[in-house]
Amino acid sequence: MYVIDYEERDEIRVDMPGAEKTTMRWLVGRRSGARTYAMRYFEIEAGGKIPLHQHAEEHEIFILDGEAKLLGGDEGMTAKKDDVVFIEPNEPHGYDNTEGESPFRFICVIPLLEE
Repeated sequence: MYVIDYEERDEIRVDMPGAEKTTMRWLVGRRSGARTYAMRYFEIEAGGKIPLHQHAEEHEIFILDGEAKLLGGDEGMTAKKDDVVFIEPNEPHGYDNTEGESPFRFICVIPLLEE
């Protein structure tokens, strides 16, 4: 077991094509001894976004702060503080905070994939 302040994890700019004003931190992953799941922290600044994309792994998301439009699925949905979002494997998804006035922050848990 260990405890660490999330700010001690490297803040990495999300560089996927179309991503704007977004950073991510690997909170728990293989480097910290996890074998099954990884936990990541995302922050999308006001005016930022993560474009529509998809992956083979499911996502479990908990919104910590802010509000953003969800892309994919039922267009026009928003996620806000204290909401839980589940994204199925291969489901197109993204987050749009381009009209937001504050950061959109969330925890994203994913299964660890074979390397």
